[in-house]
Amino acid sequence: MNLKDEIIDRLTTIGFNKYEAKVYLTLLENQEITAYEISKRSGVPQSKIYETVRSLVNKGISSMNGFEPVKYSALPLDEFLNNYKNSTESTIDYLKENIKNISDVQTSDYMWHFNDIDSIKNKIASMINNSNKSIYLSMWDEEYDSFYDDLLKASKRNVDMVSILYGTVKNEIGKIYYHEMHGMKEDAAVNGRWICLVTDYNECLFAIIKGNDSSCVWTQNKSFMLVTECFITHDIFIAEIYSKHRDELDKEFGYNLEKIRQHLHIG
Repeated sequence: MNLKDEIIDRLTTIGFNKYEAKVYLTLLENQEITAYEISKRSGVPQSKIYETVRSLVNKGISSMNGFEPVKYSALPLDEFLNNYKNSTESTIDYLKENIKNISDVQTSDYMWHFNDIDSIKNKIASMINNSNKSIYLSMWDEEYDSFYDDLLKASKRNVDMVSILYGTVKNEIGKIYYHEMHGMKEDAAVNGRWICLVTDYNECLFAIIKGNDSSCVWTQNKSFMLVTECFITHDIFIAEIYSKHRDELDKEFGYNLEKIRQHLHIG
């Protein structure tokens, strides 16, 4: 796919149909041309060109000038993008403010599955950025650093934040606990780095980051949320107990709780 085709595809994701995208791009390159010229340059069939340019004029994306022949010009790209951004932000603000006031809006009991890293990271960032009350997370240092700016913004919104981290980070936000049991890095190298996230006691996510084998589940299901919360709090308990009583635990249960682990075939 060449650059022009890719731009046309991107324009179709923000409300243009394919013919409109072709015409708008053609007008950006060639101002003040007739519909006949637009058709020749854009590849839009003549049977569709007048319908298409009228649509763009009605949307305020193109203007028409003169008479016999009428010539068309495009709204400058920066102006169009700024108008689109303002309109979209206004719509988002309205929906956020008003949909939550509809009494029969229900939480999502189903589970969404994501299988690529970009989608997983986008969902995590969205959860953090939309949080208003609390963030509880279990995460490796590498991922924590990548979401640091989002977490910092949440902190500035006075969102309560508690984290259990694997590895170490230079910049801490909120209450931090470090899980320091041995063998975690080796396990993560084989099975992937895990992430647990619960925001506002309203939605949760569990993910495994492992290159092309990454996977993630997001839900508002109360039972799954409870499991995720328990996973995070369990690791906090282990981190705190181990940090203060490592010698006694090693003596009683063996190095890295080996005397307990040898009876388990999971985890």
